[in-house]
Amino acid sequence: MFAAAMVVIRAFKPALPDAGWFVGTRVMAAFAITALVRMAAKNSPLLERLGISKTGLMVGGPLAGAVTMTLGFAAADACVGGLPLTLPGPADAPNRLGIAAHMVLNLIMLGSWSAAYFGSHLVRDQQAAELRAFEAETLAARNELHHLQAQISPHFLFNSLNTILACKQSPDDIETVTQALAKYLRFLLRPTATLEPLAREMDALQDYLTIQSFRFGDGLICRIDCDTDIRRIPVLPVMIQPLVENALKYGRRADGEPLEVAVRARRDGATLLIEVANTGRWAEPHEAASTNTGLHTLRRRLLIHGGPEATVTASESAGWVRVVICIPLSAEYAVPQTSTHTPELREIAG
Repeated sequence: MFAAAMVVIRAFKPALPDAGWFVGTRVMAAFAITALVRMAAKNSPLLERLGISKTGLMVGGPLAGAVTMTLGFAAADACVGGLPLTLPGPADAPNRLGIAAHMVLNLIMLGSWSAAYFGSHLVRDQQAAELRAFEAETLAARNELHHLQAQISPHFLFNSLNTILACKQSPDDIETVTQALAKYLRFLLRPTATLEPLAREMDALQDYLTIQSFRFGDGLICRIDCDTDIRRIPVLPVMIQPLVENALKYGRRADGEPLEVAVRARRDGATLLIEVANTGRWAEPHEAASTNTGLHTLRRRLLIHGGPEATVTASESAGWVRVVICIPLSAEYAVPQTSTHTPELREIAG
């Protein structure tokens, strides 16, 4: 600011003596006035008592400061020069124009500093509000996930125990189901991170569908198909399991045929695609058996963590219901790290 003022003075008043002192005193005065404005802006009780808003302070502060600076320095210059200070009148046009010019320059200087200060605080407050909103949404999504886990665990546990009882004639089957149940409950009830490798949930789905295949027997055909090079990609925890549970719950509307459930995860360029498909028909939200809250919750979670490009779409065609999750990959995972794309295919049968 000092350098800019010196350039202006040298351009318009090259003969002015002690230009550095002239500019320095005004810059220091401007700094003191803006400091007072900043102090007043931080003292909300004082502003409330005076009935002044921050917007009024931002506009009125520089204006009052410019008037004070202009008249104050005009008086000082008149005293130093031995001349009485008189307000400019019609017969004193040069003096009037000089004071008006100083007023405009002081107002520009104070207004610029004030705008920069209040503008930075406005941006900071807006960013802080957005951060608080993001944290609130994240906390709500996490609480919703914990609530979902609390709902799933007892229901799933009761069915699994009944499945184990049904296998009492086969010790090998009891061992298989019990181990799968123990591993799946360990996955489901553990503390979760914000993002976890895709492989963690895919392995848990293997245990989940193993239990379900023993429960439903020949009435269920399951398959997990996951490209090996995407298993390390971080995704939201417990993202696919609710979709698979919905497929088992609502997919048995097929006409007497075994229910088929297929989970497929693959990379399509810079996008991770996860598809959960089942035979049967789509259960509309207005039907008593379905509320579609699971899809709504998943969409919200993806929006928070992946932005608007992360989507969940559902469709029905040729006797299959498909739910597809599209997640944009970061630069680290957008390009395959290896040349192999051999899928990891798992057929699950009881």
